[in-house]
Amino acid sequence: MPNHKPSRTGGLSGKAMLAVVLWGISFVLTREALETFNPFGLVTVRLLLGAAVLGLLGRLSGRALLPARSDRPTCIILGLVLAAHMLIQAHGLQHTSAIHTGWIIGLIPIPLALGAHLLGQQRIRPTGWIGITLGLVGVFIVTGSGMPEFENARLGDALQLVSCLTWTIYTLAGAGPASRSGALAVTLMAMIVATVVVALATAWTGAFVGPISAGPLMATAILGLLCSGLALYLWFDALVTHGATRIGVLLYLEPFVTLVAAVLLGDERVTAGAFVGGLCVLAGAWQVARGTSKPVHPKGTDRDPLDGE
Repeated sequence: MPNHKPSRTGGLSGKAMLAVVLWGISFVLTREALETFNPFGLVTVRLLLGAAVLGLLGRLSGRALLPARSDRPTCIILGLVLAAHMLIQAHGLQHTSAIHTGWIIGLIPIPLALGAHLLGQQRIRPTGWIGITLGLVGVFIVTGSGMPEFENARLGDALQLVSCLTWTIYTLAGAGPASRSGALAVTLMAMIVATVVVALATAWTGAFVGPISAGPLMATAILGLLCSGLALYLWFDALVTHGATRIGVLLYLEPFVTLVAAVLLGDERVTAGAFVGGLCVLAGAWQVARGTSKPVHPKGTDRDPLDGE
């Protein structure tokens, strides 16, 4: 299996930028898709389409489609976590806005840094703890801003906070297998496991809550083919070319993409409280990134654990 090294050449990846844009609009598209599908049906279709795209791209690129045998038990766990993560986000978007979701998801670098700190992979400096405090204050401001159009907005915001934790678990647990078996193979197996689990639940709950119409179907197709399948491929392909440190800064643009998409496509209202709180979240996450030591990579190598082989 070829060993890819991160490129040291300048410039940010256009592939990674496209992935961030797709993920930014995914929250708006999810709210559209939920007009026809319930969360179980939507996540099933999204995972199925995404896995099909990853399998096809893996075949076309000649990359391995299965991880090493020793990594497969972990990939099964990753699939269960991924299924829970996507279901939590979908359920949350039934009760809160895409804008609130985008700002809250911007908090993800903070639990990632805390998890790496607790596992001894990175150390958080004093300035990083200041960023954690600022980010948490921002979340309180966002969740405290009023949204009269959502009856259970607090529940929706709380679910999105939980999804930050599930994504943190998925990322930290998947770093080792990705470094050994390659990110595409690990992601594909996790998506297949997640698809099976959610499809079984969908057989029990049903898949639809409303009439089948063109808008939700198109939104679901984009979520599966582009936001899940293509975006993951582009992101991990950029990781092995440029490295996570170089392109990771692009994630701070995702909430702003969501904000623009929600206003233009979802007719959502921007409140001053959510905007100010969101900026605090991003400022805190940025400060945490600046106030965290370089990661300790497995086996003493200097290779990014997400770069794959």
